[in-house]
Amino acid sequence: MSSPAGDPHAGVPAQARRRGVRATHLIGIEDVSPGWVLLYAGTFFVQFVCALVRGMLAYCLLAVVFAIMGWSTAPVDPIAYVIGYGPLVLSLATLILPLGGWWWQQQAGGRAPSQRERFIYEDAFATLQAHEPALRAPRRWFVLDTSEPNAAAYADTLMLTRGLLESVYLPGVLAHELGHLNSSDARLTAALYRMTTPPRREARRGLRTIALVVSGGIGVWLTRAPWGAYWRAREHHADRYAARLGQGENLARFLDVYALENDLPQPFMWLTEVSHPWTEHRIDSLEHYEP
Repeated sequence: MSSPAGDPHAGVPAQARRRGVRATHLIGIEDVSPGWVLLYAGTFFVQFVCALVRGMLAYCLLAVVFAIMGWSTAPVDPIAYVIGYGPLVLSLATLILPLGGWWWQQQAGGRAPSQRERFIYEDAFATLQAHEPALRAPRRWFVLDTSEPNAAAYADTLMLTRGLLESVYLPGVLAHELGHLNSSDARLTAALYRMTTPPRREARRGLRTIALVVSGGIGVWLTRAPWGAYWRAREHHADRYAARLGQGENLARFLDVYALENDLPQPFMWLTEVSHPWTEHRIDSLEHYEP
């Protein structure tokens, strides 16, 4: 019997599937580490200050608008609180609830996989699961119609490009992304993103500072260096996870063909928010990986 369209768990044994679905909804105790907890707490504190400023500005603007319109100003307080602190509440909720994946798919322009694509995915997943029977599947996955072989993980959701599904490198890249999904990485990424609000892009000169504070972008800027170091370490972790699933050589070849040529000089990388380490170092680690 064929599985429902877009079912990411097709072909996964029922017992492992039930474990995986529960696990992907929550960050497990084994995924909690002092490193990211302290970084998240520090970022949250900075964003709390931004939320205070955002709430005060919202209160002033709403009070003026309500007064001009002749409306009661009673709702101004709760609305200002939601505008100011809502993103922080949503960020915390994202750590424990399956939030963000569907909206990410809509923003990216993704689509549900075809039956042919589901079969390709299921075959690759089964190959990986042979090395790890309790491998957790993403809660959902979607396809991005681009010929570039690529993949990404966010919250509890996986994105695969059409080019990757047609590539021999699918198992290796899939194993790497499952390394992010089988840890706190993907959900933490979503939680950090949800701390901020529009405008997330650089504002025009004159409004840049206030936009950075109101949107929470200043918090991202102040914590960029430690988060950059953390995410570079997590990329190596996901690479090792892929190697444990028997895909170290496949992933190394993919990086050599598609990622190495895109590396650029990064002066003082340890001070930047660059999230990926040098590709040559990743390839070297994969080639010398020992279980």
